[in-house]
Amino acid sequence: MSTIALITGANSGLGLATAQALAHKGFDLIFLVRSREKGEQARKQILEKTPQARIDLFFADLTNMDSIRQVCQQIHQKYDRLDCLINNAGYAPAQLEFTRDGYEKSFVANHLGHFLLTLELIDLLKASGKGRIINLSSAAHAMGKSRRFFLKHNSKMNIWSAYGDGKLANLLFTVALANRLKGQNVSAYAVHPGVVNTQFGRNFTDWWKYGFGFLRPFMITTEEGAQTSIYLATADLPESYNGGYFSKSKPARILNKDVNDYNAQLLWKRSEEALGERWML
Repeated sequence: MSTIALITGANSGLGLATAQALAHKGFDLIFLVRSREKGEQARKQILEKTPQARIDLFFADLTNMDSIRQVCQQIHQKYDRLDCLINNAGYAPAQLEFTRDGYEKSFVANHLGHFLLTLELIDLLKASGKGRIINLSSAAHAMGKSRRFFLKHNSKMNIWSAYGDGKLANLLFTVALANRLKGQNVSAYAVHPGVVNTQFGRNFTDWWKYGFGFLRPFMITTEEGAQTSIYLATADLPESYNGGYFSKSKPARILNKDVNDYNAQLLWKRSEEALGERWML
């Protein structure tokens, strides 16, 4: 029986590199992407190298909660289990934008959309008997502040504060999942992929754009950046790794004192409040 992995943002960058490697290892893949055209292009690219790969496409916008709920219903209609969920999609904002509910948009895409997606699919992960959740965080979690989470129309932030908040939330969400899912055969891990030469930062303006352009030759490739996610999706992992933060395929140092069980529980509570739902795991 093949292993089934769902990857968000699998049409480019780290997501595509991760998908390519897992397809080569015999995984059946589910791509969750926004653009049908880009999703089809990514599937074609993988099939050129791995013709036997099985790839299913689903479409949703991670800033649109109704879109996420709808796609999760579609996934449930087709699948009765999910072995691995890789919450890979995300972005750094070129400028602060806010949703109609007042939340900073990249925080919604990077954290809240994945929070909803994960909990809507948690029964499929439990049905696997060995479900794994891999959340793409970053060393940028060091710039995050848990006290800013869910502040509405917070224009006092800069773009790096906003990005750091999302990456900190990814890490705290991982901690919360590990605590709540103990003994249920589902584990969770957070990843720092490294400083990777992807589309990240290409939407920046002014000197940020030129600064990233200068640094790109020194960044690692997407194939190198995907290695830790691939490791966590495929390796035989000890129980002590559950809830951990990883870089270069090994446990990494957490760089923010806000990472603790209290803040993980508080993030969970406020995420539920923002969505108007509760989940009993």
